[in-house]
Amino acid sequence: MRTAFEILPASFDASTCTLFCEVSNEGFSFCIKDDTNNSFVGLAIYNYDKTKPSVGLPIDLQIVFHQKKEILSQQFNKVFVVYSLPQSVFIPFSMYDGDRNAAVIMNLLHGDFCENEIILTDLITEQSVYNCYRVPSALYKVLQEHYPDASTTHQYTLLLKKPVEKNDKLSVIFYGKKLVVSLIKNGEHQLINSFGYNTPQDASYVLRNICHQLGTENIGLVINGLIEEDSSLYKEIYKYFAEIEFSKLPADLNFSDEIKQYPSHYFSYIFALDSCV
Repeated sequence: MRTAFEILPASFDASTCTLFCEVSNEGFSFCIKDDTNNSFVGLAIYNYDKTKPSVGLPIDLQIVFHQKKEILSQQFNKVFVVYSLPQSVFIPFSMYDGDRNAAVIMNLLHGDFCENEIILTDLITEQSVYNCYRVPSALYKVLQEHYPDASTTHQYTLLLKKPVEKNDKLSVIFYGKKLVVSLIKNGEHQLINSFGYNTPQDASYVLRNICHQLGTENIGLVINGLIEEDSSLYKEIYKYFAEIEFSKLPADLNFSDEIKQYPSHYFSYIFALDSCV
């Protein structure tokens, strides 16, 4: 994998730290939180080469674990693994009937289940739904072998559990070739989904189409991820959204000086994984 960012501490006590990992088709990210000081002391983002077949992702992840074993093989106090994968479906309590029922609904929405995939399920009591999602078996095996005691969840689960703000808001996490979009309208979650894109025009079309379909043309846009204000991607989006806000770091957490040197929206979505504790 290609290293996009590495801000790693010179030393830390893993026994008092929590490791948060995010795994997606785009690559692998992690951050380290010193629980004693309520402070994030390090993070890293590694991008998978999308010109390679997706089956190579587990192998590349194993390579990252080996190359960064002095960090990632330590005995952390807690480990959380978050999957940011598109094949997910929310099922209300009243319709859920175990894994078989989840597999049928998943097949209807995302195509037939493959033998090299497994289905995981998150319980979201606040919304009275289950989040069922597919994970490639090889990818799951790598994470389980490295962190057998880790707690796992899906990115959509965390987004749905976030407190709903009063104002309508469209939040976007920008990855290399993927958008993760969360829409809040009238005090409720209206949409959480992933969309692929190749060009700035693709990205702006996706966002404008969402607004058109859900009647939110004048909604404010909140940006997360590695996007520059002078980039062609930002300039294309700016054409269609009058109110754009870059996501900020949580005010109730502390961050190392090295992390604070960078724009807050670069890593805000990674630090938001802290909500899974």
